[in-house]
Formats: sequence, C-alpha cells, structure tokens
Amino acid sequence: MAATNIELSAPAVRMADKLKLDKDKLKRLIADILAVGEKHNRNLAGQIVCGLDVNGPIVDCDDSELTPYPGAAEAISYLIGQPDIEVTLCTGWDLNSMEFFKEHRLKIDALGTVGEYGMVFERGGKFNYLYPYNEQEAFTFVRDVLSAAAETGVKVALQGNFSTGAGATYIEGDVNGNVLEHPLVKGRRPGMEQLCRAMVENGSEAELVDGKIIFGEGVPNMRGVYQALVKEHPLISVRVEREGGKFSIWIDDQDAPGFDFEKLKQVAPVFEKRCGRKALIYEDFGVDLIAPAVEKGNYGKDSGLRAFGRDAFGNDDFLSIIIGDKRSDIPKTLDKTLMAAQKGSQAEQIANDEGIPSFNPLDVRDFALAMAEAHRLAVGA
Repeated sequence: MAATNIELSAPAVRMADKLKLDKDKLKRLIADILAVGEKHNRNLAGQIVCGLDVNGPIVDCDDSELTPYPGAAEAISYLIGQPDIEVTLCTGWDLNSMEFFKEHRLKIDALGTVGEYGMVFERGGKFNYLYPYNEQEAFTFVRDVLSAAAETGVKVALQGNFSTGAGATYIEGDVNGNVLEHPLVKGRRPGMEQLCRAMVENGSEAELVDGKIIFGEGVPNMRGVYQALVKEHPLISVRVEREGGKFSIWIDDQDAPGFDFEKLKQVAPVFEKRCGRKALIYEDFGVDLIAPAVEKGNYGKDSGLRAFGRDAFGNDDFLSIIIGDKRSDIPKTLDKTLMAAQKGSQAEQIANDEGIPSFNPLDVRDFALAMAEAHRLAVGA
C-alpha cells in the first residue's frame, strides 16, 4: 500500500499530534512495514509480540540515568492497548534495573521484560529462567572477574544479572561510562563497612582492614561476595589486589587517568581468558562476558522474545518484532521475525548488508504508532 493511500485512524492522529510526529513520515513508515511484511510473507494481521531495546529506541544511548524520550511512555502504552499485540522490553540490562526503569521512569505496569540478552524474562510478575541459574558458575565468574581486574589494575563493577550466562561488567566505568548516574547507583553507594557486612552476612569470610575488604579467593568463599557485589549492591565499582591467596578490594572515586575506549579493548582479552568467555565491548565501558553454553545454545534476544510470546499467546503462531540499534538486537533466527532497525544505527547498516527483513523507525514513538496502524490495516479494520 502506497503511503499516499494510507489514512490514519482518529486515535493515531490524536497520538501523533500529542507526540508531535510528522504524519507524512509516519504514513511512509507504515507503508514500509506493510511492504516488508508482504515481501517476506510475515503475517502482520495475526498476533504480534514487540520487543523494545532500551538504549537507543527509548532513551538516549549516553543517558545513564535512563530518562525516556518525551512521549515514549505514552507511545508504548498506546501500542500495549492494541488487540493481539504484546509488548515487552528486550534488552541486555538486568531485570533489577529494568524493574526500576519500568516503575520509576516509564510508569507502565503492563510492560514485560526480556532481559540479559534473552536469558530471563518477566511477564505479569512472574520471573522465568531460560538459561538455568548455576550457583557454581556465578561464584566462579565473580572470582575470575576479580582476578582479571587485579591482573590488569582496573576498576570493575558487576551488573545485577539474574542469569549466570551473561556476566555484565563495567571497567573504569564510573565516570567513563557514567555508572555513577545509573539509578541503582546514584545516591546509593554503600560504605566499605556496609559492603563488608553484606559479604559476611551472606556467607563469605571477609574483614575490613585499613579501608580495604580482604577475603579468600576460593570459589566457595565467593558466595557472600557475589551477593554483595551482584545482588545487594550492583554496579558498585571496586579496585582489586590479589596476593597470597586473598583478594583485597576498595572503592575508588576516580577512574584511571587516560583510560579510554582503546585501552578498554586492550584489557578485555584478559577478562576473556580468565573467565573463559567471549567479551562483547561497548562504548559505555560495559563488557558483557558470554558463557560458552550461551554461544552453543539457542540464547539471544530473539529467542527470549519468542519464549515471552509463547507465554503470552500460548502457542508459537505469532510474529516477533525487535526495535534496536546494535548487532546484539539483530535476530539470530529470521523465521517469523521482523527487525525494526533504528534509522541511522549500526543495526540498520547490518540489516541492509545482510538482507535481513527490516524497516527503519526513528525511535520507539513512531515505531509504536506505525506498528499499531500497520496491524490495523493488515487486519482490515
């Protein structure tokens, strides 16, 4: 259907006016969605699950405070209100951060979360592990990350992931990656006594000596360290020393002088080797360390979104659509999927180069309205 033949519904017109969207551009996006659906035999008239990446589509990539674009929440709520459409966040962020984001930033109760690269999801208050939680893997990972940090002399923070397959860290990221502005960190940094107490109360032998927490490096002793640094106080950056079978950690208010993105790429291989995991490196000084079982298995944002959709619809007969801006947002399996590759992003370039069925919204606002209207027109309503 040509854009000139598209008539927006009255609710869409009102929402477009509220969001100050260009209606002609919106119609062209709707036409693009309908065209790519027809070309690739995707059923836009059936059930649809929409996965929303956070950084890029909903918030600016440089905004560590996770402040949604003006009108983003209204657009998402509008899409949620459409028949036969389910909507969820679809992100590498941990569920703790995303629950805070939904409650305090978006304020949308009906929005689900596919998090940690599709290894866990939450829908209707129920949490589901797709990558099985492994306590031994969790404790070993913390030991290995601390070992790599000590070896390279860098400051490291651990994200509060539920899954143990995607270990998310920040390296020299307090200032470089704006981690101090993250809502789970800003105004909530623990003192060293509080951090040490969390370790001891959760099963680690640790003591505070001259401003540093000292504890044994054995994997069993990582139980309380894991609880303190991943669960109770995530994203708190610490410096690490290792000597005589013991770690010592402390909070340093300053990132290393001159530690830039090129230096981050230089130290990441040490973390890969120590952890036995593949490193994904990001401009916000985040490094995700992906377990071998994840690489071998069917884990990813698209597989997590498919699991969310089956939970929502009770079957596998639906179309899944991801809006994102990075390689990690591109579906691994293209059957029954469309990619909403954000305009001007890395994802758009990859989709074009690799012939991935896709269309190109500006962000979640025009995406939400265009998807709702494309679905309505496909149904014939």
